Amino acid sequence: MEHLEQQDPPRDPEVSLEHGHTSLGALTVLGLSAQQIGPGIALAGGYMILYAGNASWVSMLVALVVSASIGAIVVTFSRRLVASGGLMSYVSSVLGPYGRALTGSGYLIGLLIAAAAVTTGVVIFTASFLVQIGATWAASPLAQGASAVVVAALAGAIAYRGVDTSVKVSAVLTFVGIPFVIGVTIAAALAAPHYSIAPQFDFSSSDFSWSGIFQGALVALSYFVGFDGLSAMAGETKDPKENLPRFILLLLGITGAAYVAILWFQIPALAGGTKLLENGDSPTAVLAHLGNVGWLAAPLDLLMAAATFAGLVATFNYGSRIIGTAAEARLLPRGLAHVNPKFRSPSRAVIFLVIISAGIPIAFELVAATPPLESSVLLYTLFSYCYFIPYVVAAVAAIVLVVRERRANPLMIAVYAFAGISFGYLLFYALTSAGGGAFGALPWIALILTAVGFVGLLIVDRRSAGAGEALSDLL
Repeated sequence: MEHLEQQDPPRDPEVSLEHGHTSLGALTVLGLSAQQIGPGIALAGGYMILYAGNASWVSMLVALVVSASIGAIVVTFSRRLVASGGLMSYVSSVLGPYGRALTGSGYLIGLLIAAAAVTTGVVIFTASFLVQIGATWAASPLAQGASAVVVAALAGAIAYRGVDTSVKVSAVLTFVGIPFVIGVTIAAALAAPHYSIAPQFDFSSSDFSWSGIFQGALVALSYFVGFDGLSAMAGETKDPKENLPRFILLLLGITGAAYVAILWFQIPALAGGTKLLENGDSPTAVLAHLGNVGWLAAPLDLLMAAATFAGLVATFNYGSRIIGTAAEARLLPRGLAHVNPKFRSPSRAVIFLVIISAGIPIAFELVAATPPLESSVLLYTLFSYCYFIPYVVAAVAAIVLVVRERRANPLMIAVYAFAGISFGYLLFYALTSAGGGAFGALPWIALILTAVGFVGLLIVDRRSAGAGEALSDLL
């Protein structure tokens, strides 16, 4: 018996994630899929024009700069620590259990909500496509609830089979629709009377007020919030301390440039379709209508469904690693840390994400009688709010880290402080200016969920005697 006890290691080294296996290119493909660059450029103009008008690209640029400050924090930590828990791991290494609990509560809750939001996004596009080809039954609550289950299960099956399979699927589905989005944008621009991008650079116009730009930036931030979660896969890349900073630069550079550029060309074309957008028509359908290529609306819905599905696969990949790391540290049920010996994936964490990401949309649809489009807006906004506190805590941790190491570069401290102040103010603004109804309640719901999660994680951490204090690369 004594011999058996000595042979019981904490983890079989052959049943772990495949470290040093994923290339920078493969990680970038997953990152662009997770950030849904295809649907992002398809929807950017339609969403932004209603909030910021001709100043939309400036609002997007502001959101990119604020997000880049979080990227600087991730880079600072990733050069010192290879971690599969994302910001939760990084903050834990500096601020200990209280920092871990505060970051982890918002981070984990936001991750689960994000998975449900992306699942809902796929359901929206697939239902729209089916309705447009005559399958009106696809708009029923029962059909859309069933769609959520099928979509989540398929994405989970791909993520279950590991990173290689996920990259192969994402590489096709993420990018196949982009040429068509660019095509309908060009068609709408050619068909628009007196088309000109010049008004977008008339900084004296009323669109360029600080309040308008700020409102637009709040919307634009939803395109970037959560990108740091991909750092959870750092340990599986070759030379992670070198590649992860490059990955952050590539991810923000590609998505930021794509969104700003597409806004320059979509905003003038969409100026004649704002009524259609306000009535609830999808931006892609409006662009197709304005460009006299309405027959492309249904195929575009299908292509966007595919690209959003690729984003769900990527979310399951990095999200399962964050959940598995928290489980290994006994912050979540330990069984969720299990790594499949064949596919080298956190298989039980993937299954857990499948259940959550299908269950939440079904609850919205069947229990709350909330259709997918409305559910999507609520879930994406709530997910975004959940990340604000973790970002503020991460900024504090980054400042403490460089001061403690006596590497306090004033410029970098200013960048970290800018990140913390920006997201702290955004949370304050959301709480103090929240309106009525479900949408106005979202920042308060995020704050309450984070507080409950914080207390819960602290209790669990104390019961497990501070297990996994650093939350480093545990899987």
